[in-house]
Formats: sequence, structure tokens, C-alpha cells
Amino acid sequence: MTKTVGNPEEQQKEKEKSSSEEFAYQKLKTAIRKRYITRGSKLVETTLAEELGISRTPVRSAIKRLESEGLVNIFPNRGASVITPTRREIEETFQVRTALESMAIELAIEKASEEQITELRHIIDREYEILERKAMDEYWPNNTAIHLKIAEMSNNRILLQRVSEILEQSSLYLVLYDPFSRLDYCPMAEHEKLFAALKAKDKAAARAAMEEHLKSSTAYVHVAEEVPEDYIFLH
Repeated sequence: MTKTVGNPEEQQKEKEKSSSEEFAYQKLKTAIRKRYITRGSKLVETTLAEELGISRTPVRSAIKRLESEGLVNIFPNRGASVITPTRREIEETFQVRTALESMAIELAIEKASEEQITELRHIIDREYEILERKAMDEYWPNNTAIHLKIAEMSNNRILLQRVSEILEQSSLYLVLYDPFSRLDYCPMAEHEKLFAALKAKDKAAARAAMEEHLKSSTAYVHVAEEVPEDYIFLH
């Protein structure tokens, strides 16, 4: 009897395939974000499959997903590697991000509720606690939450979507060029300026604060051009 998609055995196989792909995807994405795999590193399917204890097929699918998100480049006959953004690409990305987030905070001044402003205050306060503990694994998600909350407060769904996309890309750029976690970088004062301008409903100050903040985010990128060869590893 011919098996169909509705067959329990086939369903189980599809479930296992999907589960393995998701497992590989999450593992690789986390490894890139935590800099266990550094920028420019080759992603060899056989090696990764052996390391992860799965077949090559889900690894290949996971790599394609990462390519669609802009984290990986796939070259014909050369395989896949983690992206290596140029200084120009980083600067141009932040130009667009600055324009979008400046628009977002100006709209937030007009539309944000007191409840949303309080929620933003809580996220910024959490940043103090994270930096005090030097828990940099928690820093980037919290930093993203601050900027997404401001975009959400704009009450513009399309703008929120675009900010979310460019946050993902630009944050990854900074992580890739920041292999030692920048424990000396303290963005709290900049986020306080953003919050104060929003709270005071001062659009000019809010735009200036956003521009200053995002400009300072990329000021150090040229410092971390070299990464020790022995830094590339995968857990």
C-alpha cells in the first residue's frame, strides 16, 4: 500500500525532519550571535552535522534559512560562510535605521500611552541591572526590546515591522565586530536621553538623541577588525 502524507509513519518522519532542521537552525544562529562562529567562518555541512549529531539535510535547510535572514552567504562551488559586512554596509544600514527610528520616536511622542511609557521605563531599568552583572548575553535582547518598544509606541505597524527587520540586521553587524562583548560600553545615558525627550514630548530633542545614540553605536567598529584565529569554535 502506498504511503501518503496522512500516514502516521510519514507524519512522524516529517515531524522529525522539521524538528532536526529547527534544532540545527537555532544552534547555528545562537553560535553566530554568541560569536562561537565568527564572521567569515565557513559552514561545512558534514562537520556541522557530525557536531550536532544529525544528518546533513536538516543542516543544509538550516543554513538556507540563515541565508534568507542575511546571516549567511552561500556561494556556488564554495559553500556557505557567515557574512562579513563591510564598513560601508554597516554605515548605510545605520543611516536607514536612524531615519526609521527617528520617525518612530517622533510618532511615539504623539501616540504613546502612559502604560507604554511605563513599560519602556521598566525595560531601560533592567538594562542597568544587566550591565551591573555584565550579563552581555542578556544585553542585546534587552537593547532590542527598548528600540522595539519605541517603534511599537509609534502605532504604525509597517514602521514597527521595518524597524524590527533592520534591528535584527544591524545588531548582528555589531555583534560580529564585537567579539569581546564591549563591557566598557555603557549606553544607559543615551537611552535615558531618549526616554527624557519622549517623556517631555520634545521631538527635536528626541530626534537628536536617537541620531547621537545610533552614531555612537558604530563609532568603535574599526577597532575590532582582527579576531584571534583560535576564537572560532562551536558548542
